[in-house]
Parts: sequence; structure tokens; C-alpha cells
Amino acid sequence: MDEQIRLTDQNLKCLSAAEEKYFQKEDKYKEEIKILSDKLKEAETCAEFAERSVAKGTLCTQRMLDQTLLDLNEM
Repeated sequence: MDEQIRLTDQNLKCLSAAEEKYFQKEDKYKEEIKILSDKLKEAETCAEFAERSVAKGTLCTQRMLDQTLLDLNEM
């Protein structure tokens, strides 16, 4: 009986240690997910800004081209 109690106690200690180890891993993964989510948001914001800049540049280029064509037609 004492042997069974000792083994049960030992198993409980092993399970408790494993549980703590996995809680630490879980916390680490949660932090990593948060960091990656923040990086994703930053990249999306940067991409949106780049898209607006390209659209603005395209519009500006088109206006300059239109004005150049008007100027050439007036010559």
C-alpha cells in the first residue's frame, strides 16, 4: 500500500511538472501570436499606405500626361 501511495505521489509530481512546463509554453506561444499579430497589422497599414501612394502617383502622372497632350494640341 505504501508503495502504491509513493508511486501515485511520484506520478502526481511528474504531472504537475509537465503541466507547468506546458503552461509556460502556452504563455510563450500567446506572446508570440501577439507579436506576430502586431507585425501583421503594421504590414497591412504599410501596404495600404503604399497602395494609396501608387494610386496618387498614377493620378498625378495621368494629369501631367493629359496636360502635356493639351499643350501639344495647342501648338
